[in-house]
Amino acid sequence: KLNLPLILLNVVEHSHTTKKVNLSGNIGLGSKEDLLDELVNEEMSESKQLIAKGKTILKHMQEYVKSQGQENCFTLQRHGTLYETLDDLSQDLRIAVIGLKGEDSGENQIGSHIEELIRTINIPILLVNGEFKQIESILMAYDGSNYANKVIKETKQSPIFTNVIRHIVNVNKDTTISNKLLSEAKALFANANIEVQTASLSGDSVDELIKYQAENNLDVIAMGAYSHNRFRSVIFGSFTTQMLQKSKKPLFLFR
Repeated sequence: KLNLPLILLNVVEHSHTTKKVNLSGNIGLGSKEDLLDELVNEEMSESKQLIAKGKTILKHMQEYVKSQGQENCFTLQRHGTLYETLDDLSQDLRIAVIGLKGEDSGENQIGSHIEELIRTINIPILLVNGEFKQIESILMAYDGSNYANKVIKETKQSPIFTNVIRHIVNVNKDTTISNKLLSEAKALFANANIEVQTASLSGDSVDELIKYQAENNLDVIAMGAYSHNRFRSVIFGSFTTQMLQKSKKPLFLFR
């Protein structure tokens, strides 16, 4: 709908761990050379398989995208880590669309690279955790922070989702403060010709937002991400991580 070029990205991560040999004990000189050759050949073989697998996936995905009428589509394969690759590309990107769960993630686990990815790149990230549904409504979690204001600024000036209803929600025990924040947030959308509704809630922030989203059947949750440093997140827990774990709808994150 934005008529932007679509890049399908595959990143080959080289993190080979051998499973064939026992590296314990003393090894003679000749055996060491044989072992080194075996490890090098094993890693090369695995790397070639990963590259071939990635290219096959990209080919099938590009064929699918073009079958849906999207001709402005390109494929890109890089070597390294996903977050480093996206960080390098980020100046040329409008948005990154990423699956929330990796291949090896359990039922309720998020992908191992997601937190690093969110903390690293500074473009909007749409985290997908289910089949696509047409986006018609957005829940915007608002607390008055710089991150929350950035969400509103981005979605007002350069909206990725157009012609959708925005529910701005604040969770706060003090309804006076909550209503003041919501009034400020609504004012930011003034003269933007965007439909906005507001709601003040009380209770646990994560649970109340998830409950509100479910009751109003909202399609996406938009919010600022990881406003605290890693140490604070480890000690006190992270609002962002809890939302990643509990939300059944896609999350639109801003850093």
